[in-house]
Amino acid sequence: MYILLIIFITSFSFLSCDDDIDDSKPATGGNLQKNDAEEIAEKLWSTTPSDLSDTRQAAFKRIQEYADTCTANYFKNYLGSLEQTCEMMEKYDPMLNFYRLSFDKVLNEVQTTTVEKGTSVIWLLYNMGYIVKTPSGCFGIDISHRYAERFAPYLDFLCVTHNHSDHYDDNLIQAMLESNKPVLSNYLKPSENYKFTSKTPTAYTIGSFKVTTNITDHNTSLTNFVTTYQINCGQDGGNLVLMHVGDSNYKASQYAIAEHVNVFIPRYAPNALSENNVLGSVVTPDYVLLSHIMELAHAGVEESRWTIELGLERASQLNCANSLVPFWGEKFIWKNNTFN
Repeated sequence: MYILLIIFITSFSFLSCDDDIDDSKPATGGNLQKNDAEEIAEKLWSTTPSDLSDTRQAAFKRIQEYADTCTANYFKNYLGSLEQTCEMMEKYDPMLNFYRLSFDKVLNEVQTTTVEKGTSVIWLLYNMGYIVKTPSGCFGIDISHRYAERFAPYLDFLCVTHNHSDHYDDNLIQAMLESNKPVLSNYLKPSENYKFTSKTPTAYTIGSFKVTTNITDHNTSLTNFVTTYQINCGQDGGNLVLMHVGDSNYKASQYAIAEHVNVFIPRYAPNALSENNVLGSVVTPDYVLLSHIMELAHAGVEESRWTIELGLERASQLNCANSLVPFWGEKFIWKNNTFN
């Protein structure tokens, strides 16, 4: 009887991202919340980041409302839970359900998408993780997700900008290393003199991809902490040049641009508009994908959990006319020197 009581009490803790239990939810709340998340996802993914239509704005509003009830502690507990527990929590919470739906969408599309010659496909996975697939290969940058390890069979290499847990996943890294797939970083030491670990600017060639790195500060305390990656995806990838800068603090003197950047991926800067320290001068990209929006493991705006509204406002102020705010699960197709 005691064990049954514990199970019953524990099950109630899964009903909401709030620290407090919501006794108003009906017994069928799981299905209702799941359906709600699916409805929001369907509406969002029927739009594009360049289309701030009423449909997209309404979806963002609903997502933000659910995110605001999801405390950082609850989300961290979810990340550290066993898979069966996670699945139960996802069933009863629309924010966690959307988190899982967006993962499943990206994983399925990476598995099944055949990329045409001269094309690159880009997916956003959670807050600052990106996966890029071309006809000749597939790589990821800053992949952090509860289920990230499932991407290991489909990635040819992985890039990690810095040693903060919202930018990597230990299980994915370990799976990549066990498969003898390159993991680029400035801190990993899987073996003596591992050639893909560097604390200085470095150039790599991995299959059809050419990777050039810079070493930049995260902030005034964490100097030379963040590796930025410029990746040329090659001719069969439409000659896409993508630059992901992790949590760089945009010190222009630390940016050496190897070639014209088509797609620039910055974080939302805590110091207002410091992105423009490099945008429009040091780097003049065709597109900006402003990221690191709504990191659920951060406690609030004061802890850099930026709202979608703040992201949209910041994007409108960046020194790039095509500054977009993608959201989890969204896909871009690069072909003929533009997004299609």
